Amino acid sequence: MSRRCYSQPAEPNDVAVLGGGITGLATAHYLARSNPNRRVTIYESSPRLGGWLHTEKVEIDDGHILFEKGPRTLRPAGNGALVARLVNQLGLEDDTIFTMKTAPAATNRYIYYPDHLVRVPAPDPQKGFLANAHAFAYALAFEPAFKGILSRVLLEPSIHARDSSVTDESVGDFFVRRIGRRLVDQVMSAVVHGIYAGDIYQLSMKSLFPSIWRLEEEHGSVLAGLVHNMAEGAKVPANEIDFINAMKQPYPFGSDFRKNFRRSNVFTFRYGLQQLVDKLEESLKKQSNVVFQTNQEITDIKNTEHNVELESKHLTTKKLSQHKHTHVISTLSPDTTSKVASSMNRDFLTLPVCPTPTVMTVNLYYRTPDLNPPGFGYLIPLGIPIDQNPERALGITFDTAYSASSPDDKNFRGPVQDTVSKRGTKVTVMLGGHYWDGWSSHPTKEEGLAMAQSVIGRHLGVTEKPAAHSVNLNYNCIPQYTVGFEDRVKRFHDELQSRYSGRLRVAGNWVRGVGVNDCIRSAWEVARELDTSNLTGLEWIVKPKKWVTVKVKGS
Repeated sequence: MSRRCYSQPAEPNDVAVLGGGITGLATAHYLARSNPNRRVTIYESSPRLGGWLHTEKVEIDDGHILFEKGPRTLRPAGNGALVARLVNQLGLEDDTIFTMKTAPAATNRYIYYPDHLVRVPAPDPQKGFLANAHAFAYALAFEPAFKGILSRVLLEPSIHARDSSVTDESVGDFFVRRIGRRLVDQVMSAVVHGIYAGDIYQLSMKSLFPSIWRLEEEHGSVLAGLVHNMAEGAKVPANEIDFINAMKQPYPFGSDFRKNFRRSNVFTFRYGLQQLVDKLEESLKKQSNVVFQTNQEITDIKNTEHNVELESKHLTTKKLSQHKHTHVISTLSPDTTSKVASSMNRDFLTLPVCPTPTVMTVNLYYRTPDLNPPGFGYLIPLGIPIDQNPERALGITFDTAYSASSPDDKNFRGPVQDTVSKRGTKVTVMLGGHYWDGWSSHPTKEEGLAMAQSVIGRHLGVTEKPAAHSVNLNYNCIPQYTVGFEDRVKRFHDELQSRYSGRLRVAGNWVRGVGVNDCIRSAWEVARELDTSNLTGLEWIVKPKKWVTVKVKGS
């Protein structure tokens, strides 16, 4: 196949966005907002927009409740500052529901080990210093999940650093070397289940925790590196400083929104996270330079002398259509992008850039309130005995903890989400993930419901029949940054750059992180840099990072 490259047009004035999930919609928003004369076309293979952001409204006899089929809350920290601006631009400030930092959902996080819930040690604002210190000491001394952890952490500086020839290793292997297998299997694997639905012994340390990876490299020890950072300041990528400074610029937020945003731990919206998608769609459809093409599956992306040519197939009529654009931004998975990009060498990858497991979520609503302890939920580690988790559950969120049902609840700021007359208990059980890797089939909805009720019954003692439920199978939903991810992305970047010369770029949940905030940041970056020649959207991963030292406040 020819490796001929074509010159890039001087101005990206006709852009195709592939994928109508949160990344695609946010990308179109930033593109159209930055240049009203630029034509933006969004191609989505399904009839609905929003991707994994999907809220279901369920009517019951005394009101309605909302079930989140995918992500359920957003965080104000980090990339949340960018999301706050998007909320303002879309007119969603008055519909934002904040969960305060002092709420149980913010202070109480649990793991389940070996046969009971264990609160992860953290300060409780409702208790004094001595009570918090006692609870912390008790957990370290008597909870099986934390047995021996303190001594291993204190011994960590005496462990030799990895060999300089090691270019990557799994998160699990890294921490087993540094602090032992017990903490990894009993605690840390649970956290990885909650974020990635992944196997801690497969995911890349270098990609997921680059700062900690560097601490061992530069100081020989993670603990020694942390002590050094406390004294001298931490090193962060220079472009993150640029982003932080950009987010510090004055912005016309309402005073209540600004105050609540700073005081909150997580936030959502009156009609769930689906409302963010709906508002983006509504805003984009009002703009004359934005076009939606739904039910259109992209089957080919070809680079030509003057344009990028797309071929799409209508999923109902099966009709093929041809489209020409100056630039294309794909928010599809890297493996899907490479399969349809005919100008690329399709044999250049021997492994997927990032595998994607399937997760089943089971939403349950019970009439009885407070069937779970106060808190955000609990996660289930790899090291749990099999008889305590035969269903292969990853974790359970206590959705009532962030879903306000009373305007007088001091733990929340903002409107009410559920309208039932009496507050019940709402939870979501997450099943599968890496546990289902290699399975030829998955549980049916009926089987999933039974599995979720079995987990809830065993772990929380709930025998009540749910008043409402929803079972959702999310195929290939969370990209796995497995060992060697950075090298595979580098090859993907080189191929994109060589074959498309900056005309085909990428964004999505495999570029800057798997969270909604990360997707919006990825969209913002790829739109902001579109006028820069010969980029791919992957520079954040593949280009050597310039690290700068940031002094810790008070140091």
